[in-house]
Amino acid sequence: MDKNDIIVLVNNKLNGTDAFLVEVKLSLQRIAVRIDKPTGITIGECTQLSRYLAEQLEPTGMLEKCELEVGSPGMSEPLLVYQQYLRRINCKIRVTDLAGMQHTGTLTQANQNGFTIDVPQVTKEGKKRIETIQTNNFPYTAIKETKLIF
Repeated sequence: MDKNDIIVLVNNKLNGTDAFLVEVKLSLQRIAVRIDKPTGITIGECTQLSRYLAEQLEPTGMLEKCELEVGSPGMSEPLLVYQQYLRRINCKIRVTDLAGMQHTGTLTQANQNGFTIDVPQVTKEGKKRIETIQTNNFPYTAIKETKLIF
């Protein structure tokens, strides 16, 4: 059984719910599954998925050498799937693009292709401070990392 098989198991279990898979990490000693949903995932939902995966993986012998961990992505973890972006509409984020440039603003829109942030711009005309909003669109393919700002 490999990572793709685990992804299929998770997606089968989450099918028909509003929960979604964020990430599966597979190493020699650990299987880490991160799930979320628009209103936030509960410990009980993580426990249910963990039990389901344990039942499915036990016959393969994987759990003899790997620890199974099911949880939600932490607030300080990067956003990885578009559903996470949808959940964070109107939140402040920091985007690092592939060129290494950082953009900080408020997430205003997201879809399966990319997202939009509003970045405040301050200019001075004489003694007046003028604040405008610059709207930046990012395709996910142009992003190295996106994190929430607290």
